Amino acid sequence: MNKSISMLVVSGLLLAAPAAAQGEAAAAPEETLSAAAPSASPEDASALPGMAPAPRETKEVKAEPPSVISAEWQFLTSRAGSVDEDVLEMLLEGLGDWVATNPENSGAAEAQYLKAALRAKLGDPKGAMTDLLRHFYEYPGASSAELAQKLFQETVEKKGDKKLKPALLELGASSETGDTPARLAMMLQRVSAQAGQFLYAPLLREYRDFFRRYPGFAGGDMLNLALADLHRANGEYLAARLAYEKTIELYPASPLIARTKVSLAATLADNLKDYDGAIAAYQDIAAAFPGTEEAWTAYSRLPALTERRDKFALAVEIHEKIIALYPDREEAYASFKAEARVLREELKNPAAAIAVLGRLADKYKGERAIEALFLAAEIARKDLKDMAAEVPLYDRIVAEYPADPQAPRALFSAGEAYEKAKSYEKARDYYSAVAGKYSDDPLAKKAQKRMDGLLAK
Repeated sequence: MNKSISMLVVSGLLLAAPAAAQGEAAAAPEETLSAAAPSASPEDASALPGMAPAPRETKEVKAEPPSVISAEWQFLTSRAGSVDEDVLEMLLEGLGDWVATNPENSGAAEAQYLKAALRAKLGDPKGAMTDLLRHFYEYPGASSAELAQKLFQETVEKKGDKKLKPALLELGASSETGDTPARLAMMLQRVSAQAGQFLYAPLLREYRDFFRRYPGFAGGDMLNLALADLHRANGEYLAARLAYEKTIELYPASPLIARTKVSLAATLADNLKDYDGAIAAYQDIAAAFPGTEEAWTAYSRLPALTERRDKFALAVEIHEKIIALYPDREEAYASFKAEARVLREELKNPAAAIAVLGRLADKYKGERAIEALFLAAEIARKDLKDMAAEVPLYDRIVAEYPADPQAPRALFSAGEAYEKAKSYEKARDYYSAVAGKYSDDPLAKKAQKRMDGLLAK
């Protein structure tokens, strides 16, 4: 550890080091320690088992020994200056247990600072930063605050991610109000959102400690969701899934439940590739939260997922719901087209596809309608081989859009259909309409040639 951090560790130890380390009596975190009782001697028969106490001219009054909590604190701090890393690792574990057991002890803030200093000394700057952030939020105004702030700023400057330095320093400068659990919950959410990937491992430790310490915390839904998001942002998708599911099961009435379910469904679909699970999750969202943005998110994801799993009938059902529930969204138009495609190509139901395209043409006028009617005519011709279904679609284009540039094409296509069916008189009527009504169109000359060729038939 560099010299400056070493000095910080030493300074921290001076806050609470025992007399053996400072040459004078030290104040224990919980109480001012009494002087230790003198050791037994042969003259002090009371110190020997089975012997009656010897009479004395003056009776010595023995001071009360320190409590176990204070004694343990003295033990830990008296050895914190060791240069043996194995010793420091074990002391760090002991300090963690001591703080977890005694978080409201008068020495807990100093112990939390000492944990951070030991982590820095052992080459764990991320753990040190997280310990210090907890120090700031759990013990605002502690006597060790100045040392903690100094160590935090130095560690961030030397070991922090360059892009995250401003955010980390801002987090370290936060001054929160409210009770301890509220402050710690705020810390976890803020750090997760602003530096969650950088401090992922030590943050998980803080989440576990919080949930053990405050199992009935009123904002548990919010905190569990933050933890789930943290797992997902760090690529721990199974952990994220479990955390989302836990939030849903523990807090079914939470106002965050819809958002949680959407995040779970997205994790299943995009990260775990559990498409069937994602389909079920999105269907649940659509049914449980009608009219919400979450429901729309579900509907927007379901068609592609259902097709991926070859659930084509369900895909058609979803498209129909989108058309019915969101008629003014652009996606409704896309659903008309997609449904017709699925019916034609996957479910082998061209007649139903034609009907969907006809409904599209009813709703969307102009270019979109004309395109749909031409596609419907193509399906009638190629898939059904039904001229009686094909020609009326061309007629509809001409009737509804006589001035559109596609009208001559519709007439010409109808003429071709009749010519192919050897209904030459009908074919000549359509070709004649192209040549007469749309003489300036490039198809006019072609229609005239076709008409002339049919005169001998």
